[in-house]
Amino acid sequence: MKKSKLSIAERISQLPITGLILDWTKTHSFPGFRGVPIFQVFTFLIQEARRNDLNTRASAMTYHFFLALFPSLIFFFTLTAYLPGNLDFYKYLEHSILSILPSGAKEYVVTDMINSIRPQARSGLLSIGFILAIWFGSEGILSLMRGFDKTYKSSFRKRNWLERQLTAIAITFGFGILMIFSVLVIIFGEKILLQFLNYFKMNAFTKISITSLKYLVTLILFYSVIAIVYRYGPSIKKPIKGISPGAMFATIASIITSILFGIFVDRFSSYHKIYGAISALIITLIWMRLNTLILILGFELNAAIIVNRDLMLQKNLNQRIASTEEI
Repeated sequence: MKKSKLSIAERISQLPITGLILDWTKTHSFPGFRGVPIFQVFTFLIQEARRNDLNTRASAMTYHFFLALFPSLIFFFTLTAYLPGNLDFYKYLEHSILSILPSGAKEYVVTDMINSIRPQARSGLLSIGFILAIWFGSEGILSLMRGFDKTYKSSFRKRNWLERQLTAIAITFGFGILMIFSVLVIIFGEKILLQFLNYFKMNAFTKISITSLKYLVTLILFYSVIAIVYRYGPSIKKPIKGISPGAMFATIASIITSILFGIFVDRFSSYHKIYGAISALIITLIWMRLNTLILILGFELNAAIIVNRDLMLQKNLNQRIASTEEI
């Protein structure tokens, strides 16, 4: 009888080094994993990804976040009319939005959305835009919270309807405040840095080094937004304190994915030839869906750590009780 050919995955699994790596992951933990072995975390992560339909969850969240995009922009651009003109809030807000978008989506966001919304932004729309932004934004957060629901009673608890609604509204408020704060930090930070550089007449390298601080601030704020979602979105009994591994993963993965997706759209994609004017809308939706999927994966990483941590603590507690009873 002829031996069946082994797949590449089966061949890799039979290599001696593969066994050594697996044994190492069963006895070691990454920083931030709270002592949970790497093998347990990723085994749990794979099982949850197979059991739950991540694509369906990501699609539902993308729909709600896309609906929240329009009233949020109306509110923020209406708000610019009440700020001093020399702050150039609109310019920096537009720059902040476009800096995280792939180039194929910028045409849709700038030409079709921002430039059409801005002339309509007037004082009468401030309250309407605010209400709609809170409503649709909280619906998006609620969709996210539903995607974060787990059945592990040792680590997760159930929220009632009112608690879920209030939590979603509070997170939406937090997003808005953090967005305004981040743009103001960039505005005032850049103005202060420019005056500082001009006063001391620093060289080009120093200018680049100091100016790059604003991108670092933006990165920290981006991480903070994701960390807030992971901290207050799911109904976890004992949330992760300190640095969130899931938020770190989601921040880095989102930035890398946006860069790679932008390169793909620019060089290899034929959306513009096939779909014409609506290609930018399609690119925006795909980009939002990819980042929503990353957000879910980041949470699943945190959930894997939390559930296994609690199971380990419960196991250790049971062992102590058993040993005490024997004595």
